[in-house]
Amino acid sequence: MAHRVLRARIVLLSTVLLGACLPPPAGSPTGACRPDPFTPEVVAVLDSFGAERHHLTIAAYDDRTGCWYHLRPGQRMTTASVVKVEIMAATLLRAQRAGRRPNATESARLGPMISRSDDASASALWVSLGGERAMERWGAELGLHSTDEVAQTWGLTTTTAEDQARFMAALAQGPSPLDGISRALAWAHLQDITPAQRWGVRAGVPTGWVVGHKNGFAGSKCCGWRVNSVGYVSDPTGGGYSIAVLSDRWGSLAEGVPLVEAGARVVATALTAPVAG
Repeated sequence: MAHRVLRARIVLLSTVLLGACLPPPAGSPTGACRPDPFTPEVVAVLDSFGAERHHLTIAAYDDRTGCWYHLRPGQRMTTASVVKVEIMAATLLRAQRAGRRPNATESARLGPMISRSDDASASALWVSLGGERAMERWGAELGLHSTDEVAQTWGLTTTTAEDQARFMAALAQGPSPLDGISRALAWAHLQDITPAQRWGVRAGVPTGWVVGHKNGFAGSKCCGWRVNSVGYVSDPTGGGYSIAVLSDRWGSLAEGVPLVEAGARVVATALTAPVAG
């Protein structure tokens, strides 16, 4: 009996502590959309630096207003390591369905997989979840309806910026099959990123706003380097925006990061500026 009471108290304490880690919730969407950051002039500038050639596609969802913003919507791209957020969410959902939190083995893999993009940890979790076909089912449960695990290699998963932005919004703010504790664990991992990988969608975000994100980058013979970044940007007053920036055909990671960040900065400038009046 005493053991059960102690366990209940530990679970309650964990709930309180982890709940504090979630982003401040958004209120009801106002419907008052901010001006579209992707004006013809902005798109022309991005294209002059290779956005069209490198299939740059961006989607952002502002949960404070309920408004979407897009650059080349619907463009299908390869995820590279941004799929690790889906692997993390599936691992958390599996544990939750079993009436537990991540065990020692899962926890030892989740941290490195997100914080420093450890491939071995991702592969081990991918296999434990059931591989390609099972991940299709996990993804569908998590709301990833335009993301396809098309090969046994997780990094070749295909997706759209819209699907990733929608997924990141649900992970940060709900609704999601993941409960509050699972989402708080995910949010904590997405903030614990090694300094060398703190680039991408955090570009242009003001001090005081909190970013949880995951980058993906991989070279290939067919499509050059894929350079991607997905995340959620938390407004200190509540809510925020989710964002996904995807690109490929780069000669190197270093070549791709500046344009990915330029696109992210365009969004940050528009969606973090004070609202007039």
